[in-house]
Amino acid sequence: MKMTRIAASLLALVLISASLYAQGTSEKSLPQIEETITKMHVDSLGREHALPYPLERISPSGNLSQMMLYSLCPEKMVGLSASLSDDAMAFMEPFMAELPEFGTFYGKKANLNREALILAHPQVVIDIGDIKSDMENDLDTLQKQIGIPVVFIEGFLENTAETYRVLGSYTGDEERAEMLASYAEKAIATAKERKAMITDPVRVYYSSSADGLDGIPTGNFHGEVIELVGGENVIPATFSSGGNQISMEQLLIWNPDVILLVDENAYSLVTSDPKWSGLDAVKNGRVYLIPNMPYSFIDNPPAVNRIIGIYWLGQLLYPELYADIDIEKETKEFYSLFYRYELTDSEVEEILYRT
Repeated sequence: MKMTRIAASLLALVLISASLYAQGTSEKSLPQIEETITKMHVDSLGREHALPYPLERISPSGNLSQMMLYSLCPEKMVGLSASLSDDAMAFMEPFMAELPEFGTFYGKKANLNREALILAHPQVVIDIGDIKSDMENDLDTLQKQIGIPVVFIEGFLENTAETYRVLGSYTGDEERAEMLASYAEKAIATAKERKAMITDPVRVYYSSSADGLDGIPTGNFHGEVIELVGGENVIPATFSSGGNQISMEQLLIWNPDVILLVDENAYSLVTSDPKWSGLDAVKNGRVYLIPNMPYSFIDNPPAVNRIIGIYWLGQLLYPELYADIDIEKETKEFYSLFYRYELTDSEVEEILYRT
């Protein structure tokens, strides 16, 4: 009887131990579910969004968004708003060439491919730029059509630093966003400080066309760098908001001190055709090709590529005010930080001194 009781007790202990072991094993074998963090955001239009944090899959909705996302977190981009040229790809991470193209939602060339965008499964679409009329309704409509949150962040040249900080708060890349923001902030502050010292502004004409006669007027965002560094755009704001065909007679009346061109054909024409020889800028050898690898330092697109343009144009127009700026060193630093590309000395020379 005594042995039976002992055996029963031992059996009970074995069963309890087996049960506890099985319970522990079962708990350990369960998949570990990571907690998803959701963060509330209010975009620049006052629209609220509850988004995963940090974001891992993002689609740009335009060139400015595409360039800012590339400089901040290219590995999180699921596609492009516009394909990259071979010249641009020479400075970009190779995987960018494999990303699908979705098109853009706004602008004269709006061509958004909603199906391709949906198939890429972004967690959010981020649009950056200037506020347009009825934009809130447009983005709400797009958001309903694709079933993906569409966020808008206001961005223009002088608020570049703040735009980076806001973007970083969405993506979770706050530390790198601050590095980019600080660089942009310093460049813009430098231009503003030195502009205040200018007593005799340099008069500037800027054209991006092949014939040199399609000019950018005062107040247009395509010419923001010129005005930021203290250049006086000879084309008045009354020439509307876009590029404008200028007659040679009118240009002779304005007679700019400096002519800025981005097209090599225009540069060849302006510096060799007798029709242009009466302009002071031509007589004094002050016709310049704007650096444009991978993007123009002044415009096209009017995005973060313009930050290095502040230093380039500042020292070009006002060398005495920018005597402390080593433009070659600054260009290397900018490309390393914003494009993640380390320039060689020969590449710097090719970029800066096109003529």
